[in-house]
Amino acid sequence: MGVRRLAVLVAAGSALALPGRALAVDHVVLYVSPSKVGTGQLAPWRLSAAVVGAAAPAARETFGVSLTRRFLNGRAEELHGFRAAPARTVTFDGTSGRWAARFGSVTIDMSIAATGPARPIAESQGCRGGLRSVPVTLRGSFALRTGTTLFRTVRRQLLRGTVTYNPGGPLECGPAAAAECTPSTVLLASRQASNLRTSTVMLSPDAGGWLTFAFADHSALGSSGSTWNHVMRVERLGFSPLAGDLPRIAVRLRAAIPVSGSGTFTAPPAIDEPSGACRRTAVVGSFAGTFRTRFAGWGARSSTFRASDYARFARDAAEDS
Repeated sequence: MGVRRLAVLVAAGSALALPGRALAVDHVVLYVSPSKVGTGQLAPWRLSAAVVGAAAPAARETFGVSLTRRFLNGRAEELHGFRAAPARTVTFDGTSGRWAARFGSVTIDMSIAATGPARPIAESQGCRGGLRSVPVTLRGSFALRTGTTLFRTVRRQLLRGTVTYNPGGPLECGPAAAAECTPSTVLLASRQASNLRTSTVMLSPDAGGWLTFAFADHSALGSSGSTWNHVMRVERLGFSPLAGDLPRIAVRLRAAIPVSGSGTFTAPPAIDEPSGACRRTAVVGSFAGTFRTRFAGWGARSSTFRASDYARFARDAAEDS
């Protein structure tokens, strides 16, 4: 899913800030491979997880456990992700370690053991250097309490995945300079309450059209920053969700997709400036509109965006376009 997959992650709150250069002897990232959740209504669902180790001693992890299903012949994805920023839940020394967490909706106590040789990898979380990846097995107890009658509590005693890490030495971190321009267009609108993002919609005409509609539930916010994110994403729409051009862009969605709604983005004169190998048109404006969807387990959700909410339009194009 490339750049668009990255966009879902940003609307659900999973981005990681990295320094320009780091010495990360214990730079550890745990990826838990997708596994089936159950049968019947749960048959399409998969459980997965990713934990990104803190980039600095005083920083926190990026912790995520997800329930995901794909439908509409793979064009649509529904994701329910428990996200947090704890001090540390994963330890690993290259061959063994532990995953231990007890906060919010999760209780985890699992040993981690390598099941094969480590291999070099070119990049991890935007860092490049002497990085390694090793397959692992996790054994112990895992419990994800969803608070829903559909998913209830998801439990595991055995999980499989991979761990990437830096055995020692400097890492170069940050985005690599793009040699070519990849054209893209994205309209984003975001609602906030008490300085917390509560809902986001992102729309684009790229790759046949795509959209992401996401909610953040901060009701269980604790010291670990834990929250549930609910995301509905549709790709290959078969139409552009954006009509018109600056300074006024209309959003119109068609039937037969799991998100409905419409809206209008209005902006002042846009700024056109270089951005890597691209020429970027970017402008912050106002967006008014309403969108709706229905989530499995968590029910129907809707969000009305107003002119006071944050909205931004960005378009990258090649210099000669």
